[in-house]
Amino acid sequence: MNLYEQLLVVRDRLEGIGAHDDSMDLVEKLLTKAEPARNDRTNISQIQVLRHMLRMNEVNDNYNVYNDLQELISERDESDISAREDAAPPAYVDTERHPKPKSYYKAQKAKKKG
Repeated sequence: MNLYEQLLVVRDRLEGIGAHDDSMDLVEKLLTKAEPARNDRTNISQIQVLRHMLRMNEVNDNYNVYNDLQELISERDESDISAREDAAPPAYVDTERHPKPKSYYKAQKAKKKG
C-alpha cells in the first residue's frame, strides 16, 4: 500500500478508537498533501507512517494527537505479537526426526524378496 492508502487506513483506525479532533485534522491535512501520490506504486508500511507522524512538530506539541497515535501503535504491536504466536507450531507437535524401526526395514526386504 502506498502512503495515501496507509493514511486512509490510519484515518479509519483513528475513527474506530474515537480519536480527538486534532488527530483527525492532522490526518486530513496529510491526506491532502499525499493526494498527488495517490497512484504511486511505492509500498510503505503503516508502522512507518505512524512513526513518521510521531516525529512531526504538530504531534509533539499536542498530547491528544500523540496519545492517539501511540494507541494505534500499541494495537498494531499487539496484533503483530498475536499473529506471530498463531503462526508458531503448537508445543505438543513432535517435529524431531526419528529413525525407522528395524521391523520397517525387515518388511521392505521381505517385499523385495517376495
